[in-house]
Amino acid sequence: MAARERNRLALALLAMAAIGGLVGGCGSTFKLPTEIPVPGGAPQQGSYQRIGTWKSGMANIQDILLTPGGELFLVFQDPATGRGEVRQYPRSNPVPLATTFRGLLNPTAICSGGNRIFVLDQGDSSAARSDFRSVHPDSPDSTCLYTAEYDADVNRILMVVYGFSRPVTNVASYWHVREYRLDGTPVCSFTDTTFAWVSGVAADASGRVYVSGVIVYNRVDPFNDRVRTLEYQSRIRRYERGTGDRFVVTDEPLSPQWRRDPTYCLFNGTGYGFCKDARGMQQADPQGPALYFADYGNNQVQRYGDPVGGAPSFKIDLGGAGPDSMLLSQPLDVAVDSAGYVYVVDAGNLRVLRYDPDGVFVQRVDRTTDDDLPPVTPPLTRPVAVAADNWEVYIADRGAAQVLRFRRRD
Repeated sequence: MAARERNRLALALLAMAAIGGLVGGCGSTFKLPTEIPVPGGAPQQGSYQRIGTWKSGMANIQDILLTPGGELFLVFQDPATGRGEVRQYPRSNPVPLATTFRGLLNPTAICSGGNRIFVLDQGDSSAARSDFRSVHPDSPDSTCLYTAEYDADVNRILMVVYGFSRPVTNVASYWHVREYRLDGTPVCSFTDTTFAWVSGVAADASGRVYVSGVIVYNRVDPFNDRVRTLEYQSRIRRYERGTGDRFVVTDEPLSPQWRRDPTYCLFNGTGYGFCKDARGMQQADPQGPALYFADYGNNQVQRYGDPVGGAPSFKIDLGGAGPDSMLLSQPLDVAVDSAGYVYVVDAGNLRVLRYDPDGVFVQRVDRTTDDDLPPVTPPLTRPVAVAADNWEVYIADRGAAQVLRFRRRD
């Protein structure tokens, strides 16, 4: 009996030693909660891991904003009704907070700057314009605002105003940039009737706003005024508070008027800063002030440094090495973290990519590992937006009606 008792005691001590090693005894090892095994081994250091998939209430997800202060906002846009809304969420929980944003008709993009939230509301710009008709711009009908742009190179107005314009007769339903405080309280809004259609918005630390869109020129043959051609050109313009502007209308009369900055305008062409249908944008300054934008029409992403003390400009058009070496196709959105790393929604290739502050490819974010192993995360179906800080990335997959949350493993 004594021998049996000694054997039982020895076995019990061995079991206790084994348990002690599992729970953190001297020299023990344990797995972090994010260390999810994948085929072939554990995730690599620096790789991104999916730590959450938000599906409830994510139908019609359109855009994501992660402010410098860490607040998370999601934009929803229903194409069937042309309606939408903006909701604030906690960083780790897909249950919206009480913050609401009023007065939105058709929100499509969101940004922050100067302790303000700016929402780009596409409105119903077609319904807001009248049919072609002959009304002089100086007529008593003050509700009509005409699109026109002066070209100093040829000393003439490119858009024919008298007789051939489509005036904006309902400013309230035209597109707007709507300004809110962080708690959702509306401040004011403005529109620019020289833009026929808008697609992207960004804001800098001073609260200046950048808008991308399309200008429509109604060119008239100088030798035969019966021959007219509509020409569509992309633009990115910067707006600031100041004196009034004939074509920039601020809705709230008690708020400071908004106007176009005449020193800043990016448009069609070649070289840095020229764009063709710019979509998602962000203004950031980890290496000096610069505007980052998804140049959708040119299948590239650009960083355009501010002319005064800005970061060096660059273009990104390639995914990277190995299986990710494909050229960018239809980039829709771009995000920049505080360290200057750039995150790109490469919608045509159904992926989200990460680049270093100099525009050099680093890794693919929407996969759990950076090698050729089968990814744990299901492939994206229709990615439309990305938001990131130095540790986490949020991806809006509109096709699957979900938001994916990733965390970098260092």
